[in-house]
Amino acid sequence: MRTLTTDVLVVGGGIVGLSAALFLRRQGLEVLLAERHRAESVLPKGRNLNARTMELYRTHGVADDIHAAPGSVFEEFSQRCRAVSIAGREILRETRPAAETLATLSPSESALVDQSVAEPIVRDHAVRAGADVRFHTELISWEQDADGVDAVLADRESGQRVIVRASYLVAADGHRSPIRERLGIGRTVLAPSTPVASVVFEADLSEPLRDRRVALWYLDEPRPGTLVTPLDTLDQWLMIVPAEPDEDFTPDRCRDLFRAAVGRPDLPARAVPAIPGSSRLAHPWELTAWVAERYRAGRVLLTGDAVHVMPPTGGLGANTGIQDAHNLAWKLAATLRGAAGPGLLDTYETERRPVARLAADFATVRQNARTAGQSDQQGPLDILAVIMGYEYGAEGSPAVAAARHPKELDGAPGTRAPHTWLCRDGRVTSTVDLLTGGFTVLTGPDGSAWAEAAARVPGEPSLAAIRVGTDVTDPAGAWPGAWSLPPGGAVLVRPDGFVSWRSAAGEVARPEALITALNRALHR
Repeated sequence: MRTLTTDVLVVGGGIVGLSAALFLRRQGLEVLLAERHRAESVLPKGRNLNARTMELYRTHGVADDIHAAPGSVFEEFSQRCRAVSIAGREILRETRPAAETLATLSPSESALVDQSVAEPIVRDHAVRAGADVRFHTELISWEQDADGVDAVLADRESGQRVIVRASYLVAADGHRSPIRERLGIGRTVLAPSTPVASVVFEADLSEPLRDRRVALWYLDEPRPGTLVTPLDTLDQWLMIVPAEPDEDFTPDRCRDLFRAAVGRPDLPARAVPAIPGSSRLAHPWELTAWVAERYRAGRVLLTGDAVHVMPPTGGLGANTGIQDAHNLAWKLAATLRGAAGPGLLDTYETERRPVARLAADFATVRQNARTAGQSDQQGPLDILAVIMGYEYGAEGSPAVAAARHPKELDGAPGTRAPHTWLCRDGRVTSTVDLLTGGFTVLTGPDGSAWAEAAARVPGEPSLAAIRVGTDVTDPAGAWPGAWSLPPGGAVLVRPDGFVSWRSAAGEVARPEALITALNRALHR
């Protein structure tokens, strides 16, 4: 068998795995991705890429293509309804609130786009960035040692096999993750499990809809907990229905269940496969919430649904996974370049696992509320706090310290660096756009001494220094209020846009202070 070598082998070609491949390539690493299916699923999965995810895609050149892609039907269908059946009695119907403008909080707006549309876009960008992306390729076996992972991959069309020697393996192989199972990594269950099945139908529902623009139908029929949602048009629908033990989803059985959900026993409807090339109509899964007990085992790191599962309400599953991958990419790059200590990769779990718990708890509360016919407005936590207001604990801490509305964040260590509109070379830009690639020292107008100190830090060629008021201008005068920094102060921002260190009041600018901060951030 032929042997290939790569820095990172990614297993799983959903949106998280594809995003990981892109982010790793942008960090300069060699990446090979293997996905066992022939093509992306037509199931929409997520329908919303939130503002934080779009910030990441913005800095990697993907956001414009996603915004230009066909939008989700959710753009037009702005209501959700709790009812007995689509044609039956309504219990609650409400219109989704107009999206809050985030212009003062982020340079990016969320994108209402189906995951099935976004995945090919991300795949294309990963390939153009140089990732070796192989669909219809299956992981046959793998073994790890102290220095890397040996994996056997098979082309499912030709049967040809190759051996891949990778420094690290990233498992993005879904909620049933065979890699996680083999590692014996357990799960912390946060919500009871309900077996469900997803089935796609072709049917004209214009008559029972009665012109109601409902994106999400929470129904009692055929079983309490059933969800029906449009796919692309009024002619194609996804039904998620609680499944009975060993239930046989024959074409006739699928049709009868869908007719009951619609409330029309004679409705012409046809179940169709959701995955190209497959004959299977029903796709079983579990409606639950859990977080893996570990995110890493030696040279194997897990991400996305392989380490966390949550109800689809809020669209947080895929978004959390994409942000996992972004957190992991720069840490793998720093480790492989020898710039980090052995503890840096451990922070992937200590930072991202509590974020997954936060998101899963939020999604579970919202799922239960919707199923009970309650309004989304009754929730205890603002979704923007979950999306971009979480805070990583102090270095080495295993907990998220807080989750606040992002307008309350002021550049404190452990939080996402605040967005501020600035001007560079005559063009409007965001701090989010400036803080990419490596570590950045960001200072106010009187912070030249910190910029000079950054230039004198030895052995850190990628350390950048940006002075607001000199290198970039602040036409609106928003910088001081957004960052709570004195004019001569400075912050050190990580490659993922999170603040790592902030100078103390009156602290004298010295290279040694930055060296200490970098050593802590990189666990050297």
